Amino acid sequence: MRSLRRYLVTVLIALFTLISFVAALQSYKQSVSRAEALFDQDLQVLASSLSQQYKADSAQELGLALQVWQQGKLVYRSALAPERTMSDAEGFSEHNFGGKRWRVFRQTPNDVLTVIVAQPLQQRQQLADEVITASIYPVVLSLPLQAVLIWLVVSKALSPIQRFSAQLSSKKANDLSPVELDQVPAELDQMLKTTNQLFARLADAFEREKRFASDVAHELRTPLSVLQVNLHNASQQWQRSGISDPEGSMLALQSGVERMSALIEQIMLLNRTNPEHFQARTEQLDLAGLCRQVVADWYPQIDNKQQQIELLGLEHLSLKGDAFALRLLVSNLVGNASKYTQTGGIIQLELSATQDKAVLVVQDNGPGIAPQEYSRVFDRFYRVGGDRHQSGTTGSGLGLAIVRDIVILHQGQIRLGPSDFSSGLKVTVELPL
Repeated sequence: MRSLRRYLVTVLIALFTLISFVAALQSYKQSVSRAEALFDQDLQVLASSLSQQYKADSAQELGLALQVWQQGKLVYRSALAPERTMSDAEGFSEHNFGGKRWRVFRQTPNDVLTVIVAQPLQQRQQLADEVITASIYPVVLSLPLQAVLIWLVVSKALSPIQRFSAQLSSKKANDLSPVELDQVPAELDQMLKTTNQLFARLADAFEREKRFASDVAHELRTPLSVLQVNLHNASQQWQRSGISDPEGSMLALQSGVERMSALIEQIMLLNRTNPEHFQARTEQLDLAGLCRQVVADWYPQIDNKQQQIELLGLEHLSLKGDAFALRLLVSNLVGNASKYTQTGGIIQLELSATQDKAVLVVQDNGPGIAPQEYSRVFDRFYRVGGDRHQSGTTGSGLGLAIVRDIVILHQGQIRLGPSDFSSGLKVTVELPL
């Protein structure tokens, strides 16, 4: 994106330089014309003075060629003048002699006397250049000063925009408070008001969304709990009464209710961990200890599937973060690895650290995910293969979306790739220390 300051400074400097150049060129032309006129006037004055007294001892000192003719005979010439006449035409003319180009003035004040004075054009040009350079030199020297002044003026004029941009850049994702600036110019005032109005509308919309999601999840949680209890009781009564369920309708109904309940819990967690309005409680915590707690929570399910889980790497890894969010992140990764890995499979967690970030790697030897699906599995409610994964495990399609939001919340990065085993998925999470 083009810098407005650089654009204004460049354009203004270019305009000032162009104007200064045109002015200097015009001054040059006028100076040349005036210098030529002065030199010609000097020749005329000298010729007039010689008409009365043609002893010009200063002619050689001035670098002039001088001839005095009386009745067609050369009665005086300076050292630089040739023996032949330097000009046959009255007034000013230009001729070559002595290996130079000369400006010649011939004057015949009477029928007897003729005075011819010549000056080298090179000498005239040199003197003119000196005069012109002296007049243009200040203009050229003033250009850097003009550039500095233009830069200062433009920077001063754009400082409110810079302060406005700095405030917007420093805002966190959940900060929708109005931007406040002092001494706002009229051109920026309307933009500031419009931006603050937009922030206010966004804050209202996020708050409504948050309340709606929370209210819906809360209202659904209670009837689902009642439905679960009633289904359990009905199933027990069927068993005691000896009623068979050959099509497994009761079991399917229980599974559907449990899935709905899990989905509602995931939606509530997704709403809670959304970086746009999540109120993080940052604290110094031990990521390695947090991982061990999560492994302990999932161990009954892992053990039930006869899976092997390993925690490798650092025994202690301190970083700043939200304990609830990071625990949920690790829990979702471990839970997914366990759910989608076959019985007797392997799950591996590895912790390491670089100079400025903590690295958590969770991988398994399950079916994995095709590389072309890596970008899509972070979409909400998206599941590889549709409603049911190829492993046969049901899910909501929100686990990795929640993980991504938590990583964004902590200004980290997440990558997917093939595991180091013969099959499976590797998830790499990098979090700033």
